[in-house]
Amino acid sequence: MRSAVLNIILIFISGVLQMELFSLPWTYFRLLEFLHIIGAIVLILFFIVPFLWRHIKESLFIAKQKSRSGMFLGITFLMLIISGGYLFLVGNRGGDMYGVIAYYLHLYGSFVLLFFLFVHITKALLFQFGSFVAMGILVILTPLKLQSENVHLSNIELEEGIERYHNSEWTNSVRCKVCHPKIFAQWADSNHRHLADSNPYYMVMENLAGMDKGERFREWCMGCHNPSAVTTKQTKTTHFMRENIMPDPLFVQGSAHLIVEYKKHPKRLEQGVSCIACHRMSKSKTMGNSAYTLDLKSRKKYLFEGAYSGWKVWMSQKLINANPKVHKEEYLKPSYAKSSYCASCHNEFLPHSKKVVVSTYDEWRDSVYNDPKNPQKHKSCQDCHMSYIKDGKFVGKSGRSTEGGRYKEQIKTHYFSGANHFLVGLKNKEHEAQSIALLKTAAKLDAKIVGNKLLVGVRNVGAGHHLPTGAADFRELWLHVTVHDADGKKVFESGYLDEHGNIEPNARVYQKVFGNKDGKPVGLFFWRYEKLLKDNRIPAKKRVEELFFLPTDLKRPLDVTVKLNFRIYPQWVTDIVKAAYPSLPDPPVITISELRSIF
Repeated sequence: MRSAVLNIILIFISGVLQMELFSLPWTYFRLLEFLHIIGAIVLILFFIVPFLWRHIKESLFIAKQKSRSGMFLGITFLMLIISGGYLFLVGNRGGDMYGVIAYYLHLYGSFVLLFFLFVHITKALLFQFGSFVAMGILVILTPLKLQSENVHLSNIELEEGIERYHNSEWTNSVRCKVCHPKIFAQWADSNHRHLADSNPYYMVMENLAGMDKGERFREWCMGCHNPSAVTTKQTKTTHFMRENIMPDPLFVQGSAHLIVEYKKHPKRLEQGVSCIACHRMSKSKTMGNSAYTLDLKSRKKYLFEGAYSGWKVWMSQKLINANPKVHKEEYLKPSYAKSSYCASCHNEFLPHSKKVVVSTYDEWRDSVYNDPKNPQKHKSCQDCHMSYIKDGKFVGKSGRSTEGGRYKEQIKTHYFSGANHFLVGLKNKEHEAQSIALLKTAAKLDAKIVGNKLLVGVRNVGAGHHLPTGAADFRELWLHVTVHDADGKKVFESGYLDEHGNIEPNARVYQKVFGNKDGKPVGLFFWRYEKLLKDNRIPAKKRVEELFFLPTDLKRPLDVTVKLNFRIYPQWVTDIVKAAYPSLPDPPVITISELRSIF
């Protein structure tokens, strides 16, 4: 982009200098005119137009992004090419009205072009909601750069003496499918698998972060969401491509795109959190921000294990299966069963200010569930998020994790069940059911009425961290309360959704709200967080109570219904993401707990 912009500015300057205002000597003028025309033709044909074609294709057809400034810029550029071509081929000889029009269009249109160019390259985002809301987000004219180039955006460390990996060193997860088909199938539709290029919310946020804080800032996101890209020195997460087409990743089951792509291009880098990203993590630190060590090069490989096709692949599989002891030792470490293993990515802080934005591991560490001396009470992250749930109980999942391997009473599942039931549910209903089942183990409600006061208690009974946790500024957990009198008439309601799908402003919502230095919510730009405006989330095993004032002189008995509702993303966030991914449906509201009482 930089070279294209410089070329346009160069053409602009060479044209402006020909204005009578500058009274350029004829000797220089005639040379400049020639250079302006020939230079413009060469630069436009061989540099600017090819760049514009790639830019339009990537933005409009692949990323499906629409930009008004880009549209106006393109129209103005086309107008200048036509007017310039007319002036060069036909001319402005005075008696031709079209020549006069072409002259003034070309002259003043160049200033218009420069204006739209300036707007386009400094504009961060312009999203349009549907018919009910229009929103434009403009970034500061010059992207906010990091205070120091020495700020660590990613804390990933590689084994000693290694500075970067090659694509081929990232063993594709499809290779693991041959011997671990059931585990692969669980992982293939999980949120861990779809943390990067196939996650529409993440892709919008990474692009926004790059626009707002500078392209290098993407690395902060990619350290946990796309470690293979970071360690191969890629600077951004790219959309998944099937040949020259970006297919819709939302509803594809079993990572079918990945499997097909591997068969055609086995050496192409796999994005997201792959099998090897977790199973070759040699160390992890609890500080967060991808504070882990990878070790891909020093692992012990069987003969032909790195082959991609033919008899060598077949032979390597046979050699591993004949004596898998070393293979197990290389890819399964005792530390993988500890909560600290998860902390490297489930704690998160801003690299420039060190302010904490996600503290899921710390919340667990300080909870009653962290009690290793008491095995009956101690629960790790894996005990909940890698277990099978049936009828509200963690029962484990029996079977064989390896094809032909020994039967196990309990296998750690790779659904990675959690709050985000929505995106996995678009691909796999069992994944969705497991995540919703986990959510419904989290909280219980109680209620009582004293006079005209309704008191509702919410207790975190099952989550080993705060409710909600993770990106708590984007999670919605709230009470929906309705009261009917003896005649069945609704006399009170709190926590309903308005006509646009947003929670009404007086609802009791449990969340974090990040603010800027002026105390205003930062919205999508959570990396601009400087002041914590709100954090009323519910810690593990804690109870909070909400007070609602009912109208006086109600006809009793009163029928009270209380629901603890959850939505993974606010409607306004989804509306923004849908501008780039129109096929994305709205996430549903899930009722975690419900209570109905007659008072």
